[in-house]
Amino acid sequence: MAVQLNSFLMMNGNAKEAINFYKKALDAELLFSQTFGDAPADPNSPLPENLKDLVSHAILKIGETNIMIADMFPRMTYRNGNNVNICISTNEIEKSNNFYKLLKEDGQVVMPMQQVHFSPAYGIVTDKFGVTFQIFTALSEEAVIRGHQKEND
Repeated sequence: MAVQLNSFLMMNGNAKEAINFYKKALDAELLFSQTFGDAPADPNSPLPENLKDLVSHAILKIGETNIMIADMFPRMTYRNGNNVNICISTNEIEKSNNFYKLLKEDGQVVMPMQQVHFSPAYGIVTDKFGVTFQIFTALSEEAVIRGHQKEND
């Protein structure tokens, strides 16, 4: 079993700008990036054209540390205070479900645990202390270490 915790910066439509800024300011290396438009289309909830170019997930390597960065999910509200999350990554669905169950006690569910195109079990919860966790399940230990399912094209 692999478990990894990373800082996850949620941006307000300016993730690409932030990535370029951190590349320059912190000598960051872009390891992976994909947009909301790269995801399979959902006919029940079509994505507006203006959101397709927003970053859905990117990984920057700064020194020996990786941080994740993305634009806020469409239909979620950005506000100061919810822009820094902790992403818990594991390759075990049962472990992800347990993290989710325990963290949501006396907390708030932001996104229910569910299967999504990039993870067999993914959810977001703000715990009783106001800390927001994204819980990401990868299909392998290697994907946990990389921080994403696919190799960057």
